[in-house]
Amino acid sequence: MRLTLALLLLTTPALAQDATALDPTAQAEPGAVALYLQASQLYALGKQAKDPLVVVTAARLIRSLTLTDTARLTDTARLPDPVPAAPTPLTPLDASTLLATARALDAGANYADLIERVSRDLGAKPKALTATASTLPPGKAETWTLNFYGGSYAELAILGDGRSNLDLTVRDATGGVICVDNGSADTAICGFTLRDNGAVKVTVTNAGDAPDTYTLLTN
Repeated sequence: MRLTLALLLLTTPALAQDATALDPTAQAEPGAVALYLQASQLYALGKQAKDPLVVVTAARLIRSLTLTDTARLTDTARLPDPVPAAPTPLTPLDASTLLATARALDAGANYADLIERVSRDLGAKPKALTATASTLPPGKAETWTLNFYGGSYAELAILGDGRSNLDLTVRDATGGVICVDNGSADTAICGFTLRDNGAVKVTVTNAGDAPDTYTLLTN
């Protein structure tokens, strides 16, 4: 029950109706981006509840993923004579850190053998995803242009640091809305399939009162 409730925390924006570049016949195939968000939320939930089993579950998910830190520029940074900005440091989740947290929470009481078994388990071939970190001041927005292959299920997400409220809007090349999330959290995911190879515009808006360092994740 605890695991089911944790997975339901994943925020999924509703698909819009006016995106003309989408393949309406394509099937959704949630992959690495969705798993990373689930692992992140399980890790946070496990630490909050002091539940080593939930943290171990997050570690198993992370072990199935390979994350690459990718340098990407926002559309504003692509303009002539952009203002130089230091890249935001990216601190991705890793299984060893999560397992160390699980050991500390458990203190050898109940799950020591399970934790060690998970630490030795190589698991299946990892799924790949890419990540770019950025810090967004309150009241500001930034847009990323990302390219995806047509006919292949695409995932992108934002994962904030919990300090503010981030909104997400994804549009196709014609301006049609693919996904929109205006909730009160700073985490959102969008999945879609383009008919043809093309670009989408991803706009992240800080609707809160504090700066938020978030990670843009893509498959």
